[in-house]
Amino acid sequence: MSGARGIVAAVLGGVSAALLAAGGAAAQGAGRAPGVTVLSRPAATLVVATVVIPTGSSDDPEGTPGTARLVAEGIASTVRWRLDPDAARVDLRVDRDWTAFTLLASPDVWVASWGVLEDVLFRAPLVGAPLEAARAQLLQSFGFETGAPVIEFERELYMTIGGASSPWSRDPRGTPASLSEADAGELEAFRAAHYQMARATAAVVGPVSDAAARAALAPVGAGPLPEPAAEDDRLAWRRGERIPLEREVTNTWIGALYPAPSELPRTRLEFLAHEVQEALSPSPPDPGLFSVSVRIEDAPRGQVMVVDAAVMPEAAATWERRILATVRGLEREATDGYFGFHRRRFRNDMLVREGQPEEAALRMALDLQREGRVRPLQDEIWEIGPHELAEAAQDLGEPRVLIMGPEIADPGGR
Repeated sequence: MSGARGIVAAVLGGVSAALLAAGGAAAQGAGRAPGVTVLSRPAATLVVATVVIPTGSSDDPEGTPGTARLVAEGIASTVRWRLDPDAARVDLRVDRDWTAFTLLASPDVWVASWGVLEDVLFRAPLVGAPLEAARAQLLQSFGFETGAPVIEFERELYMTIGGASSPWSRDPRGTPASLSEADAGELEAFRAAHYQMARATAAVVGPVSDAAARAALAPVGAGPLPEPAAEDDRLAWRRGERIPLEREVTNTWIGALYPAPSELPRTRLEFLAHEVQEALSPSPPDPGLFSVSVRIEDAPRGQVMVVDAAVMPEAAATWERRILATVRGLEREATDGYFGFHRRRFRNDMLVREGQPEEAALRMALDLQREGRVRPLQDEIWEIGPHELAEAAQDLGEPRVLIMGPEIADPGGR
């Protein structure tokens, strides 16, 4: 670790290490709402409260894709109209299985600001003017994406992960036609049916006490929470395949999709994804690589590690081989010294991420939705050794490789 990255990790280390270590304990306690966790950070200048609603685009009505996003944007627009923008703001993320609202507010107004967000989320019906403003803004965003090949690639990627017929695989944004035709009454019915206080989870990070934060949020997160999926060794698919899509485009996109068993702990899978990302992110940058990202998708049939790269067409075969070889290489146990260095890098990246209160709050609220607990990240990271990481790589199933670009050739060496 060197340079600015090392300095940032060192500065954040004290506070963030406490967060990593305390995360699991934060959700415990008799008589507390099981869906709420609080992390007190007395030196912080903002209070961050994230609430996760266990509904997303996979719940969109069959004929109206984009409903979950339009409802959420309408809610966020209404809240923003009611908040003082100099003292508070609301951010929004709509995923396939969940929707997250994050409130950032100064300590003196956060409780009142949360009251506004809670009221609009769970009590007040959708308001016409902010809803229509949100609809217009969403429709405008489509104008810049017409015919964009990356949009087609992303659509094909998610259908490859979740199945072409699964509602989960649909674009969360919907379509211009579906958004234009969505009826306000049906949107309100969707909100009333899916936005339930008891089933939501929430995390508060900032200069607040546990008791005060829980009192402000009650009865959000009272439960019962959704039951975590049963752990087993089943995979989203058993047989890998290569799916070439030839298009007259100037870039090539590669998606290597690895199914993982639900019994594989998420922190181990995140460590594995981090190692793949590090190995595929050379310094100095490879001239044939435009971008590469590695992430975990919670698909309907199980976890999937997604390696997503955009490359120059002439480098596509090389990068396809490199991605597959990188994941295979992690099946071998590393030496203790080499592994220890990489585990510290992973931990440092987690410290930097968790040092951002928005990221910490979202992660903890999602942990409660997925597992009914907040993961104690520091403990879980130190429990991973060379054998556990290699075993995680070995547990991955055969990949599905989606590649879209001009004149696609089989790279060989698979």
